[in-house]
Order: sequence, then C-alpha cells, then structure tokens
Amino acid sequence: MEDRFNRRYGYPWVLLNEEPFTDEFKRRVQVVTNAPVHFGQIPHDHWYQPDWIDEERATEGRTRMMNQGIIYAGIASVFPHIVEPDVKFFCDLDYDPFKFMEENDKIYGFTISLVEWVQTIPTLWQTVKDFIVSNSQLVHPQNAMGFLSDDEGDSYNLCHYWSNFEIADMDFWRGETYQKFFDFLESTGGFYYERWGDAPIHSIAVSLFARKDQVHFFRDIGYRHDFFQHCPSGDEWREGSSINFAGKMMTPTRYIVLALAVIISLHYIVSFSNENYGRATSLSNIKDTIGSKLSNTGPPYKNGVPDDYYLKDQHTSPQGRKANATFVILARNGDLNGVISSMKQMEDRFNKKFNYPYVFLNEQPFDDKFKKRVSEITDSKIEFGLIPKEHWYQPDWIDEKRATAAREKMVKDNVIYGGSVPYRNMCRFNSGFFFRHELLQNYQYYWRVEPDVKFFCDIDYDPFLIMQDQNKMYGFTLSLYEYEATIPTLWNAVREFTKANPEYLAPDNAMAFLSDDGGETYNRCHFWSNFEIGNLDLWRGEAYTKFFNFLDEKGGFYYERWGDAPVHSIGAALFARKDQIHFFNDIGYRHEPFQHCPQGAAHKKGKCWCDESQNFDYEWYSCLNRYDKLFN
Repeated sequence: MEDRFNRRYGYPWVLLNEEPFTDEFKRRVQVVTNAPVHFGQIPHDHWYQPDWIDEERATEGRTRMMNQGIIYAGIASVFPHIVEPDVKFFCDLDYDPFKFMEENDKIYGFTISLVEWVQTIPTLWQTVKDFIVSNSQLVHPQNAMGFLSDDEGDSYNLCHYWSNFEIADMDFWRGETYQKFFDFLESTGGFYYERWGDAPIHSIAVSLFARKDQVHFFRDIGYRHDFFQHCPSGDEWREGSSINFAGKMMTPTRYIVLALAVIISLHYIVSFSNENYGRATSLSNIKDTIGSKLSNTGPPYKNGVPDDYYLKDQHTSPQGRKANATFVILARNGDLNGVISSMKQMEDRFNKKFNYPYVFLNEQPFDDKFKKRVSEITDSKIEFGLIPKEHWYQPDWIDEKRATAAREKMVKDNVIYGGSVPYRNMCRFNSGFFFRHELLQNYQYYWRVEPDVKFFCDIDYDPFLIMQDQNKMYGFTLSLYEYEATIPTLWNAVREFTKANPEYLAPDNAMAFLSDDGGETYNRCHFWSNFEIGNLDLWRGEAYTKFFNFLDEKGGFYYERWGDAPVHSIGAALFARKDQIHFFNDIGYRHEPFQHCPQGAAHKKGKCWCDESQNFDYEWYSCLNRYDKLFN
C-alpha cells in the first residue's frame, strides 16, 4: 500500500486490536511508513460476545456449522493480526481515491463482489425485510436493490461486496439510518446464532440506504485476498503500471480505507442456530418505495477516474545524472509471473525514481504476451535479446558419455540440479557470455535480477553511481559456501591458471575471502550471483576473458557442475582490488532460501518490510564474516 499509493499522499494508519499491541509490532509497522500510525485498543464490549447471548444455542450452532465444513464456523474470536494480512495490491495508484470519493459524492467503494454462503445467513434477509417493513422511509428511492435481489426484494441473491477491501465514508456508518439498522440486526443475535458477516451487512446497508451511483467499483485498483482477485485489464492496467511523484492532496479524515488498517471484524465471531424464527413477511407492499428511479446508463465506473486526479510524470535522479547502466534479466516465457513479481518490486523500490532500462535475454524468442506484460510494468526502455546458440548450448567438443556419467552420479548423490543440462548451460552462459551479448555492448554497468526474488527496502540513492564514483567492480548482498560436490576440480584449475598468469592478479586482492591458506585450498566462499551489480569491464577485460576461456576448456561446467557464482566470485576476488568489491548492506534481498535484511538504522531508513531477526549475514553458512575480515 505504501509503494502503490500512500508514500505519495501520507494518509495516516489506524491499527486496532482487542489487546494492546506489543512494542515490537509498533516498531515494525512504523518502520515502513512516514505517515502517522495510531494504535487503538478495542473496548471490551465492542469485541467479545455479549452476555445476553444464549451460549448453549450459540455453541449448538457453531458445532453444526463445523460439521458442515463451513469456514470459521467454530471460531468464537480471532486475533487481529491474522485478519486481512497478506493481501496484494497489484497496481500503482497515481490518483487519490479519497479525493475522488469526496468530490464525486461516493459513499462506498469496492474491488471484488461475490456470493455469500447461504448456510451462514439463513435468517439474515428475513430480518432485513422485517426492518424495512417498519422503516420503509429510510430506504433511498434510488437504491441498489437490484444488486441484492432478483425479485425486487422478496429474496436475497446472496451478492455482496467483499469487505476485506472497502473505501468508505465513515459518516454513512455513523449515521442514524445505519446505526438503527445495525442495532436491529444485533438484537436478533444472528452474529452468534448463525454467522452473519460484515460483508453482506455492509453491502445490504449501502445498497438500500444510499443511491446506487454512490457505490463505486474501483476497477483500476488491482487487489487480491486469499482465493479471489481483481486484476485490471486494458487501459486501466497500463495506467496503473507507472508511478509519478507530485504534490500531496489531503481530505477529511472521515474517509478511511479499511484495507489500510488492520480492522477487527465481527465477521469472524460466529455461531449458528437451528431455530426457525423468521417470519414470512412480503416486501410487495413497499416495492414501489424501494424501486430504483435512476436511468439505466450503465455502471458509473465505466467512465473511469478523470485525468485531473492523477499525478503527473516526474522522473528525476537526486544527483541529476545517471550511470551508463541497465538491468539484465535472463528468463524464459514460462517465467513470466516470477519476472513480473521481481520487476514490480524493483520498480517500486528503486527504478521509478531513476528509470534505468532493462535487457531481457532468452535462448528462445520471447513471445508477445511476455513482451506486453513486462512492458506494462515500467516506463523505462526494454530490449529483448536472443542468445546465440554457441553461447548457450553444450559445446560439441564435450565428451557426452563422460558428462552423462557425471550427471548420473550427481543425481544418485542428491546434488541439486545435478542431472540438469539446461542449468549447466545457464551457469556457463552467465559465467562467460552474457556480457558479450550485442544488447549489452553499449553499457558499462549492470544489475542482475532473477524471477521470484524479493527486494525488501526502498532504495533512494543510485547504486550504479556508487559503483561508478567509487570505482567499484562488483557488488553483492549474500555470500555463502558452495556445494563441494559441484566443484571438485575447480580450484585446481584456478591455481593452474594463476601460476601460469600471475601478472593478472590485482594487488591487494581478495584472495583471503576465497582461501584460508594463501591460495593453496579453496574454502568454497562465493558471492551469490543471482544478485549482482557489476562493472561489465571487469568481465570484458583481458584477465577475466583468458580466465574464463581456460576454465571453459577444462569442461568443468559439464563434467562437474561449476556455477557462475563461484566463477564470478573467484574472478572478482583475484582480478579486482578488495576495496572494489562492495557489500550493499542497505539493499534488502531474498532469493530462496536465503535473505539479507538490513539491520538497525539501515532497516529504518529503507522502510524495510523484512524481519530483522531473519537475516543470513552471520549464520554459520554465510561467508560475510570472511569479507569483513578483509578490511580488519
């Protein structure tokens, strides 16, 4: 929500709980926003089951629902931190929905509508009908009864707006009409004797007591909760893909996005009754009163949000300059969803502010769907490249019999990717060929991005300029030990090369990161190359070119399973100075199963959403301590 919308508008957050929030909870949520955050405790009488509820009857109802397999049927209360977590907002929201609601006289906004489970509300509609019979003057003449009922109110079609997302005018709920309606429903005990939810109750209320044009479908807000999602399509998808920075507009605090706060809902305090206490009262005598009188001009949301609500383009670099750099993504068409996830995070955390281009590489042509989807995520330049066959596929001179035997042994020994030829192709390509691709020839720096990775923190500076201005050659976030079974002869090949070519070794290099005995043996430490920010001139240089060609001739990418991570790491550690290798401590990053989560001030400054306690930096399998010792 901060990334998609609130960072530009600064609306406050209200988090509610029936128990006091812990200091750790407060600290973590305050880190991710600059907006005011308020923590409230729910009054006891607003949360717990009232004393007047017949507990024997309520228990019987819960038991029956549990036997029917109805979700939440047996829950008498829930903890607020499990209410509405893990929802997703897919699209940039470059206008102010609050301002839109206010200036267009909207009462209620939604993204998803669906049918309620009839078992949870067997008597709700009869209760609504009872209320309307006694209070027909409260029903708005231009209401949305047609959304709720297919027979002018005699029966309920179970349609409701899914209230885990709602943008609403609080004065509607505070008003006399809704208060009277809720009190009437509450008095029947249906929240506990059955399992009435806030979603149908809110939906029925706004449909009956507001004009139908005051209910707005936010079709341009991409949203997912649990099993269901709304994904904008067509023009609104494209409009929601980019972000711009401009002035903030504030509206009265009577408007609130319930999806912005952890809202505690009576929806999940449930029970069920087998008592048939509804009475069969028809609404036929008030159909004329509640019938809609608005002309049928189609849903108002079809007109979209006017352009003057949107922020204007303003791509700027804080330094007023940029490096000659690009993102590099190696992917296949089948990786599309993972690519979209990684790319969207990169745009949100960094690239919307800096607008660096992307280069996509694939050994097969990218299809039109792939190109269209990734192009919708960014305003930056995108190029799609086809990898030459000789750069990707296993060379003809490899002894296939020997390579097959090696793969079979690794499979037997349960070595990850041990039997995969495509994985070996990828490792060899990343080790020695990606930087030779024609699309990269005009760039000096690159940032490697893989599908399905996470970027936890806002990056409000330009890492490429850090690399350029401080003469860095290689940047990383994670370092760890390589699987010994994948590289049994790699270090022997490295030693053979360095003994024959000592002139290529950089003075004050990082050999101590690789070896604990001056280079006699390899301690298997490497920088995890699924994240790397590098100077392409390092790989293009004579030293690394000769080094890679030497390794390639050994056949270890196929006779063993040499990875680009140890090969790049060894190359950077030997052919660059140790101070030219940079640990990006402030870039929070995860590639399964490891993650780097910035600590302390860096965590707060980056508004990181990772848990600081979940940090790989100094775990037993991490090599960061060896990197640190280079500078002690």
